[in-house]
Amino acid sequence: MKSILMTRWMHWRKQWLSLIVWLLLPILATAVFITVADQWQEDTKIPIGLVVEDDSTMAEALVQSIGSTSLLQIERMDKNQALVKLEQHELDSVFVIEDGYQDNIKENNRNEVITAYSSDMSIAYMPAKETVASYVQQDAGSSKAALTIKEMVAEYDTEMTWTWEEIVETSNQIRKEQSLLHSSFSFYNQKNPIEGTKEISLWNIWGVWSLFAFFTTFFIFDWVIKEKQSRIKVRLSLLRFSFKAYLLKNWCIYLALFILFDLINASVLVVYFDQPVEGSQMLAMIGFRLTMCMAAFLFAQCFKTSFYYYIAVIPVTLFMAIIGGALIPIDGLSKDWSWITYLSPIQAFLEGNMVSGWMIVLLIIFFIWYWRKEKAYA
Repeated sequence: MKSILMTRWMHWRKQWLSLIVWLLLPILATAVFITVADQWQEDTKIPIGLVVEDDSTMAEALVQSIGSTSLLQIERMDKNQALVKLEQHELDSVFVIEDGYQDNIKENNRNEVITAYSSDMSIAYMPAKETVASYVQQDAGSSKAALTIKEMVAEYDTEMTWTWEEIVETSNQIRKEQSLLHSSFSFYNQKNPIEGTKEISLWNIWGVWSLFAFFTTFFIFDWVIKEKQSRIKVRLSLLRFSFKAYLLKNWCIYLALFILFDLINASVLVVYFDQPVEGSQMLAMIGFRLTMCMAAFLFAQCFKTSFYYYIAVIPVTLFMAIIGGALIPIDGLSKDWSWITYLSPIQAFLEGNMVSGWMIVLLIIFFIWYWRKEKAYA
């Protein structure tokens, strides 16, 4: 094994820079992709105009609630200016908090407390409308609780010790503490939702990393094709072990190198993206790396030239990106076709599984490849 290490080291000395770049490419590409995608997400927020004609505390609280929605970009302005911008398609829609909003809510009158305007180019009007309506519904629910208590006091002829404002405030506090009307965003397959953050990324960071790791693994394994060239195999004929054993020992070296850099990549993900890492996830990463190295090694055995190998890797990577759930969530498809989750090893990694069907199948093929008959070198 020492001679194999020395031979491989001589190869790496001539191309150490490109090798390190390829090994670090998954984390570098992930950082660039997520940064650009989040910036794009920030620039593509839904612009809506908000006109506030009521100066009550409840109306102001409603404005703050709408402004806290991560996918809405709020522009507060007067009604005429907002309608002009809507006609010029600078705003997707306009919402007017009518005068007397708090009084109407207080009297349990929910009709015409908010007036909405849209145009023929308002492509996100419905989700924006539902978002605003949900906050109005929360205010109406709190007010309804106050009215119910007031009716109970009158029915049982007891003394009213709480004001309407106190009941509404207590109701809102209970809703926040008990999460009665609470929803949170999370990454696909993420166990702990992200709460209290201003920005929510739509991308699965581990999924993006696994896709780039898949791509770079296959490209680095072009060494298999280069070692199979006839002029190199002539020199290797002087070895005391078979050519397959030579390839297998080199595969082990590359596997160890990949795992080392995977640990570095995981550390960067934890620090840079504040991603939680558990022991099971690290084991899943090792299983994913073992699967990828076997897949790339066996796939490279099917080619004689690097050029056709590179061309074949690209569509395979795109296919894995689609069915693996890395860039496009497939939880909707998996409900109808559960078998689709078994088509990509990326899916198993995202689910935190160290052992997958791909690993078992590749191990069988790997052993068949190694133990089938071959001429042994003297």
